[in-house]
Amino acid sequence: MGVWGKLPWENDGAGDWFDGLFERTQLHKQVEKTLQRDLEDSHEEIRAAASILLFLGRPYVWPIRDLDRHLALAADRLEAISQLDTISESPELVEEIRSEALELRSRIASSGASPLPARKWWQFWN
Repeated sequence: MGVWGKLPWENDGAGDWFDGLFERTQLHKQVEKTLQRDLEDSHEEIRAAASILLFLGRPYVWPIRDLDRHLALAADRLEAISQLDTISESPELVEEIRSEALELRSRIASSGASPLPARKWWQFWN
């Protein structure tokens, strides 16, 4: 059977489509390169790259061989960003960035399964 769950990426056709997308675009490699940039000079770009993992960093979507490593890297970088002087001046921003890091970390432990998110998957964009 080609469907194993109710989420949009939990079927054979979607899995093949995502594999092809990442193979053609190399998005995962671009995200990793951006996450490794200098924190002081590129914290905005690093957070943007981490947001791609918030949107797409889950089993059956992101290349599985890179998923845990990229989730951990993004979470580490977000936590470092939250400690920058320019960011730490805004407690609300620090809280938001730390919640993003926590979300990414929560996926590391469960990357072998596809847990249902606390909110509907598309509501994260709100």
